[in-house]
Amino acid sequence: CTMILGDMGAEVIKVEEPGSGDHGRQNSPNIDGFSLYFAAFNRNKRSVTLNLKTEKGKELLRGLVERADVLVENYRPGVMARFGFSYEEVSKMNPGIIMVSSSGFGQTGPYAKRAAFDSVAQAMSGMMSVTGFDDRPGVRVGPAIADSTAGFFGAMGAILALYHKKCTGEGQLVDVSLLEGQLVLMAYTLMRQSVGSTMKRGGSSGAGAGPSAAFPTSDGKFVYVFAQDANHFPRICQLMDKPELVENPRYATRAGRTEHRAELNSIVSEWTRTLTADALEAILGEAELAFGRVNELAEVLEDPQIRAREMLVEVDHHGKGTLPLVGVFPKLTKSPGSIRTPAPLLGQHNEEIFCGILDVSKEEFATLQAEGVI
Repeated sequence: CTMILGDMGAEVIKVEEPGSGDHGRQNSPNIDGFSLYFAAFNRNKRSVTLNLKTEKGKELLRGLVERADVLVENYRPGVMARFGFSYEEVSKMNPGIIMVSSSGFGQTGPYAKRAAFDSVAQAMSGMMSVTGFDDRPGVRVGPAIADSTAGFFGAMGAILALYHKKCTGEGQLVDVSLLEGQLVLMAYTLMRQSVGSTMKRGGSSGAGAGPSAAFPTSDGKFVYVFAQDANHFPRICQLMDKPELVENPRYATRAGRTEHRAELNSIVSEWTRTLTADALEAILGEAELAFGRVNELAEVLEDPQIRAREMLVEVDHHGKGTLPLVGVFPKLTKSPGSIRTPAPLLGQHNEEIFCGILDVSKEEFATLQAEGVI
């Protein structure tokens, strides 16, 4: 959430615990003690440390809240209130403040105060039930998509709330959760279930289309082909030199091709195994079909389309090493975002923020350090 806002020009101040900081800083792997996980999501931010169990720490946070447009937090519901920073209390400090609260299940409801992580939300949303192969239990999607969707919707909510504030002067609470972000992704699947059309786990086959799969090639690669439109299947048959398949009544409709997708995929696989991945892609491209190499992660890093779109940007991290950060997205033509700074070191901007923005004297700053407030 805050990475997206920071990429687009927001001044983001990340408040962390003294000593340990964000728990993401401890995630492996790392370069010279600097977590790659933390580096991935915390560019364009400044880091300060605050002990919110101390009154002086709370007072410093109040000073930041009074000057801020948006406050983002991801504690369980009730924790910010215990610190003295519920939305009601924060809005008294700054009536126009927008507070984005991201939690596992939202600020209300019977599960509100339960702990949650990405995989818990994937499980409870039904995402796992439709992911994997039908002859074995459902599995989680590889990346932390529940964490990510909550972040996307948190950024969207903050922007919408800022627009509302521009029109009315009013701040508001933005309530997002891991579970609900997954439900948005599952919207069509849940609608189908409501009318008795259960979606089964289909491996890598595309829903409602056939042939569709990651097809093997003679050089050990896989190329994903998705034949959804009515004119796709005849083109594939022509490429395979099997025009008679087009006339087969079993494959005459999209529903029929989906029903018999396994046998169609088997037929296509026999053909693709005779070609290298490069040759297959050239043929599919000439026929204007939808396809894509099933890239290993190392291949993604070298993909020419991804490189051409500047979706991987090499950034030096405090002299500890150069890392490829995913580029700024979405891409705006009039006000494009940018990666200006790498993820900060813990407390790197304490003096800059507290003395520069909150007018803390150098003497008081030293005292705050000595007392463990910052």
